[in-house]
Amino acid sequence: MIPSAEANGFRHLLQRQPPLGTPPRVLAVQLRRCPHQSSPASLAVHTKAKPNPSSPKMRCETKRFYETTTARAATATAPSQTDSSHGLPQLLDAVKSQNSMQILANLKKLARQQQPEDLRILADLPNATFSELLQCLDPVKIGPKADVTYGLQIQSGLQQFSPLVSLVNKFGIRKLYHNTLQLMRFVLDLRVQSGRDLSLSDYIVLLRCAGAASDIESAKWIWKVAMKPDEKTAHFREALPYGEFMKARFLTEKLYMQNNLATYRVRPRDLSGHRKRFVDKRRLRGLERLRLSIFANSRTHYGRSQNQPMHDMHRVISLWAPARRAMGNMRKSRVARDEAIFCTYMVASARAGSFRALIRMLSRIWGIVTTDLKDHRAAEILGGRDPLRLNPSMRPTLRLMNAVVQSFGSTGHVILARKLMLFISERFDIPIPAETWSSLLEWTYITASRPVSTEWKLVGDPNRIIDAEEVLYVWDMMTAEPYGVTPNFKDMDIRVKSLIQGDRLNEAWDEMRKGCAHYYKICEEVETALFERLYPSPPPEAITRHLRAKARQHTTWYAIERWCHMWLKVGSKRLRYLDVFSSRVVTDFVAEFKPFMPDPITYQTKGGTVRIVDHSAAKRHRWQKQTVKSAPTLARARDLAKPRMQKVQGENGETIEVPVVTKSGEQVYHGKSVALYRWTRRNVRKRLDASFGQREKKLFSRPGPDDQESMEEDVGEVEDDGFEPVSMEESRQSQSSGRLDKSLVMRSLFW
Repeated sequence: MIPSAEANGFRHLLQRQPPLGTPPRVLAVQLRRCPHQSSPASLAVHTKAKPNPSSPKMRCETKRFYETTTARAATATAPSQTDSSHGLPQLLDAVKSQNSMQILANLKKLARQQQPEDLRILADLPNATFSELLQCLDPVKIGPKADVTYGLQIQSGLQQFSPLVSLVNKFGIRKLYHNTLQLMRFVLDLRVQSGRDLSLSDYIVLLRCAGAASDIESAKWIWKVAMKPDEKTAHFREALPYGEFMKARFLTEKLYMQNNLATYRVRPRDLSGHRKRFVDKRRLRGLERLRLSIFANSRTHYGRSQNQPMHDMHRVISLWAPARRAMGNMRKSRVARDEAIFCTYMVASARAGSFRALIRMLSRIWGIVTTDLKDHRAAEILGGRDPLRLNPSMRPTLRLMNAVVQSFGSTGHVILARKLMLFISERFDIPIPAETWSSLLEWTYITASRPVSTEWKLVGDPNRIIDAEEVLYVWDMMTAEPYGVTPNFKDMDIRVKSLIQGDRLNEAWDEMRKGCAHYYKICEEVETALFERLYPSPPPEAITRHLRAKARQHTTWYAIERWCHMWLKVGSKRLRYLDVFSSRVVTDFVAEFKPFMPDPITYQTKGGTVRIVDHSAAKRHRWQKQTVKSAPTLARARDLAKPRMQKVQGENGETIEVPVVTKSGEQVYHGKSVALYRWTRRNVRKRLDASFGQREKKLFSRPGPDDQESMEEDVGEVEDDGFEPVSMEESRQSQSSGRLDKSLVMRSLFW
């Protein structure tokens, strides 16, 4: 047995752990901020003197144990030190060449290995070098290069078929941006601990990373804590940091919204309580029932807040005080405000549903007046100040037009948004680009779809109750002269869905043929990119190009699959009593769109429900019966332990408490918040591919039984963000590793 005095010398061989009695909340915060902070045993800081192995007082058994343990620790740490010695020079070389992909990969390696010498050098980098490193990690720069889903919307239903959803977490946020934010926080902690200061451009990049990760709590921490000591300097009182903070705090950019506009629309349920009082409480109860029904049928956490999973993201950012407080601080600090700041403030105010604030801002700054606010269909847009008489920093540009479309579209006033967009274009001579038309078309479709139209019908606002014909009207306007916009596939998707909702099935059929032609064109791009990737020494850009085309292929296929599902559902509802529908129309439709049909093919006739299972179709998923747990939500309920009491005067002048009752005699109780969950036992789809791009990595090696099982296993939360730059040497080694697997090649081509 080793004496305690000698055993104390071996404490440096134990892993460092938090002190006893550390509160769980503090420990969770430390692990969340630095997820890879657990250092190896050999790298622990030694506070006590090591025992001398050659000391005569040490026993032979103790000396042998010490030598064995020391040699084992040195052997275990040797490979990591060797790898780390090459990690930091590669990082600095990538900074010199402005290679954002290699910078991100090497920084992840350094954060994972946690070598003290490399971390010390990284923390003591010169300010200019460190700023260059952060500038290369700007989401605006790394997004088009490293994000294979850049510009695409990853819907929650896609996880049943495609491994593309492995690139996002359970909240629908890209893992690439989330991991980049964690690395930035890690590097920021190193700089702060070493006593280094950050420049304004460094904080701007940090705010953009927080916005790209849709993490408003990190944005608030950067603004209120990290930037607090430097807020009184002159360059920190400019409009640029305030604008970037408001963009990240209220998620005003499409990149920050994950290209999902429907998640951030204004709900009438969020307007109750602090801005709008419903005279008829039945409307509020109807909105609450609709919200709970949507919650009960949801299977994912898409659209939920990362910091408050009980709440939706639109609920968290729907408060009016933060946006007004930010503008008040700018006015108090005498910050020179320009058009960009006011445009950002418009979108931030729209998150809270402040329609009057939007109207007042347009009238006070640019002189744009709306004649009738009660009837938007009969309203006219007048005014507009002369641009030559305006301050040059306040002259209207394309930024104002996009802000009007985003702000009025998110609040549901799409009719007024279209009129304001056309007026600004004509009055200030600003051409309308295709991106602005696409945003207006998407907001119009969102407002006309269900359950949005149902919500505004319950509220009783006729200005925000529109149908599919309004969407088609915007489509006809944008594609006709003098605009002549060439629509993209997202616009085509909206048009097909609107035609189906408007019972114009024949026109929808013709548009679906165009969508299929677009899909086959993308398949040709996938084939070209794959064969370029199969060359003996493919460049790293070829791999990214192939994955990007593959992502477009998956999202396009899923969109066409949803068209077929909607067409069969609406057609069965409208035309199932016609004999020609079941005998000819459905058979022709299924035969033409067979590669995109849902499994099983389901439609209704006057004789009943028909289900067709196609065993020859490509298997993208399998059915599995399991218990599905919905995302949690909060609801208000009566607290039976706290009845409401009212104090009254008794006969003897004493004050007594009497329970409050309604007119029907029911007792009134105080309310409380309760967490609701729902478990449902049903059949669900499970996709066969685990993570995106894994099949292509196995093209040159014949998969064994274990690999085949791993490719078809159930997928939970995949940690890889789909971003792993490949060097020329690694790609050359992968080419010489074996022969091509033809089955995987065909699967990679057609999916």
